[in-house]
Amino acid sequence: MHITQRSAMRAATALACLAFGQPACAQSAISFTGVIDTYAGSLQRSGEAARANVVNSSGMTTSWWGFKGVEDLGGGLQAQFNLTGFFRPDNGGAGRYDSDTLFARDANVGLSGSFGRISIGRDLAPNFVPSITLNPFGGSFAFAPLLVHTQASAGAYPGQKWAPTTAGDTGWSNEVMYVTPKLNGLTASLFYQFGEQAGNTGKNNVGANAMYGNGPLTLGAYVQRIAVNNPLDTVTGDSKVFSFTPYNIDTGAVYKLAAARRQTTWFMGGAYDFKLLKLFGTWQTADNSLPDGADRDKHSLKSDTAQLGASAPLGSGVAMLSWGRTAIRAGGDFGGPGWRSSVRRNTVSLGYDYLLSKRTDVYSVVMRDKISDQDGGTSVGAGIRHKF
Repeated sequence: MHITQRSAMRAATALACLAFGQPACAQSAISFTGVIDTYAGSLQRSGEAARANVVNSSGMTTSWWGFKGVEDLGGGLQAQFNLTGFFRPDNGGAGRYDSDTLFARDANVGLSGSFGRISIGRDLAPNFVPSITLNPFGGSFAFAPLLVHTQASAGAYPGQKWAPTTAGDTGWSNEVMYVTPKLNGLTASLFYQFGEQAGNTGKNNVGANAMYGNGPLTLGAYVQRIAVNNPLDTVTGDSKVFSFTPYNIDTGAVYKLAAARRQTTWFMGGAYDFKLLKLFGTWQTADNSLPDGADRDKHSLKSDTAQLGASAPLGSGVAMLSWGRTAIRAGGDFGGPGWRSSVRRNTVSLGYDYLLSKRTDVYSVVMRDKISDQDGGTSVGAGIRHKF
């Protein structure tokens, strides 16, 4: 649905242009848009004590709504703004969770033209576009193995709920973002988030990504260094951007390893569309810097995630299959036998998305999940998604 200026206003603007002899007048438009996605299912990730039967939001796409605007300034230059926020249609709640901000998805204003695009405010993080483009489940934070491992907190092992291995969220606040024009299928973006902390200029987020598309081939990569949590981070000094708890399988003891104060992540991946079958593959590695002290002197903390997937047209829809594997490793000696200083997680999802129209689809997914030393879990869901 689109909301444009009143016809009377447009007519008045045109008359004003003629009256003052302007050769061209700026044209503007505002759109109200979003996605509503709700599913019913039965969920149990690995390590969780019990199964939950649910009606949840955001099975395939995180539900969102908002306003987008553009004004033609002439000479190929445009002004743009985005004000979009997440919501939970299962219970009517605002945000992805109770403490989420009103416009956690987008809140920015900028300019675009032959030079590319620049925006100021809350906008994308480097990880977002490559991650959702290069796995067959797209932006499904509920069922895409890549995103379940790197962006969601579902699942558990002794001593800790699963911590998303990619820090910093999928959007950054207080950001300046620059996107290059597309050149022979290649687009690059630069990201800088101010930490806004007096006397601590090193507390910031910085990153870059690149996407390339040429016929059936899609390639993507990103690098980001995280020291600020989003969407709000009011912590004085170093923020805790990632944590991991080694545990003893024999005694049940845990080691409270200090949370990382900074994380550097590298990602690369690709997809190739053979028409009858589209293949996906990604690799991601993250190095977590521990705070100064005994843990930093004795231990290291890293994670790696691999993902392989495929999608294929089937009837009036698309079948999807994806497998992801993550290994989190804490280097160093934790003392004595039985200590697990690393965990591995394997997740496989199989789904089908049936297109009812260009804007409405229904889907079903089954996901099998297994973390080291924990019972496996199986989740199933079926839902409907509508774009407006």
